[in-house]
Amino acid sequence: MIRVNKINSSGAQVFFGAEAIKDVYNQTLESPALDIVCLSENYAQVVGSFFDREYAPRLFDSQIKTREILPDNEANRVDAKKKDGVKNAVRFIKTTGTSESDYMLYGETAVLISYNPESPFAVVITDRDIAVNLRSQFEALWGSLGR
Repeated sequence: MIRVNKINSSGAQVFFGAEAIKDVYNQTLESPALDIVCLSENYAQVVGSFFDREYAPRLFDSQIKTREILPDNEANRVDAKKKDGVKNAVRFIKTTGTSESDYMLYGETAVLISYNPESPFAVVITDRDIAVNLRSQFEALWGSLGR
């Protein structure tokens, strides 16, 4: 398993490949809160059943508070109804094209994921200023979206 920078250090790290992406996701499970913009719809091409069968059950059965921004489609709306809307809240965004990427924010860390099947990678940025910047953007987007 890889280890990303501790929350009190600054820097950026790039991790390549499906296994590294899985490790980065697993490390988000150590946070008390997680903001997610998940625009990827074909992530299984890279990580197989990991997200649906391993990560998501651990995340949503935990005490971690989540806010997710997802593409506005029927499958995501059906899935969102399974979440309580308080500890695990979801909002929807209309997308104009595909974007096989996600980003997550927790603490002073931002994680960018590319699910490009030819070269998948995760960028983990631990930096207070970047986290504040991206969280401000997330808050603005969250506030503008309907449920």
